[in-house]
Amino acid sequence: MALNSSAIELKNVGVVRRGNEILAGVSLTVDAGSCCAILGPNGSGKSALMAVLAGYLWPSTGTVRVDDRTYGRVNLADVRRQIGLIEPSRAPKFDDRMCIRDVVATGLFGTIVLPLHCDVTDSQWRRVDEEMASVGLSAIGGRAYGDLSSGEQMKTLLARAMVSNARILLLDEPTVGLDIGSRAACVAVLDRLLARSRPPTVVIVSHHLDELPKAVDKIVLMKGGRVVGQGAPDDLLTSARLTALFDCDVEVVKSNGRFLAGVGATDLG
Repeated sequence: MALNSSAIELKNVGVVRRGNEILAGVSLTVDAGSCCAILGPNGSGKSALMAVLAGYLWPSTGTVRVDDRTYGRVNLADVRRQIGLIEPSRAPKFDDRMCIRDVVATGLFGTIVLPLHCDVTDSQWRRVDEEMASVGLSAIGGRAYGDLSSGEQMKTLLARAMVSNARILLLDEPTVGLDIGSRAACVAVLDRLLARSRPPTVVIVSHHLDELPKAVDKIVLMKGGRVVGQGAPDDLLTSARLTALFDCDVEVVKSNGRFLAGVGATDLG
């Protein structure tokens, strides 16, 4: 849960590209060690916001401060070393023949192969093995990355990000394309990460309430490039709020600490 200091601060951030307003007046604070979920319809600016946080999309207006460093005043490469960005649609292109253990170990160097001039120390291998165990990959560490299911590859990417000592995890629709079982397994991994004594700060973009960790602290609702609501899950994840957000009849229920959403029968056409 939150550790009472800000890991991310955005003030009046706007992005305009080729005359199109992608983000407008976005202000947001995410506490260190907390979990923030960003929800909204397609085209609402969620992925653009994540790209701004990762330093890959430069804002036209406003200020961005991540890990106590203000963009424009620091070397972005230094900031990115503290950020684990996971986007399944743009996952690193690892050699399919690499074993899982080696792929996870590349997180030590921020590369997609183990550098020839760098030896992985015994203590570093122990860290790799610990993170693999934390996501349930110990038994298959020798398997080729290309032989893994989508869910196993996502677990590998999460372990790789944590091996890098990332203090901030940016997850853009991390379970897209996964079946129900794989999605549940990945959500369980996030639950375990957030339950650590010193958890990373997690920002997750999602279309599915059931894939949000139980420990989610803050919800941000986006529409048309703007933040239209932010606050505690119980206040934001309501049927009325999500019906207005997605322009369809949404029913939200909370079960065993998780939120679930369904579309009303009148909208199934």
